[in-house]
Amino acid sequence: MSEQTEGAGAPPEWCVVANVAATTTHGPDGAQVRSGLRHFAPGARLWVSPPRYPDEDGDVHVVGLHRGGGRRHISVIIRRRHLEGFRVRRLHEPAVRRARWRSPYWNLDRVWCCPDLARPWVERWNAVAAGLPVGEHPPWPSRFGDGPLAEPCPHGAGAG
Repeated sequence: MSEQTEGAGAPPEWCVVANVAATTTHGPDGAQVRSGLRHFAPGARLWVSPPRYPDEDGDVHVVGLHRGGGRRHISVIIRRRHLEGFRVRRLHEPAVRRARWRSPYWNLDRVWCCPDLARPWVERWNAVAAGLPVGEHPPWPSRFGDGPLAEPCPHGAGAG
């Protein structure tokens, strides 16, 4: 694994962070109620990657500590409706970067290069979670992240 994928010297990367809802509903008409999710405990902090396509955000790619003991980060796709408390955080945890990069899923190479690009997604997802109406999808992440196609922020932001 290269030094960039390890996080040392990689350009700044921002993620949306959310917590798993205390109770989640599954099955037809939400008939089955669970505490948290199969892989994540209620309240677990998950790092949410940008959506795969600019107009799709019902399923999200997340990385978090597995509920089944140990301190192992896993990378899975889950329904966004099972998450709450969306916020923007700078990603500086090498274990999260590694788990994200190892994942066979989703949109691994796109990142939010600055909080200004991630914040509209946070606002949208918090509004959806609160049952408020939402408009168009926000701008899509603008650069490739910490993989072999890594690029600097195209508008010069996100250095902090």
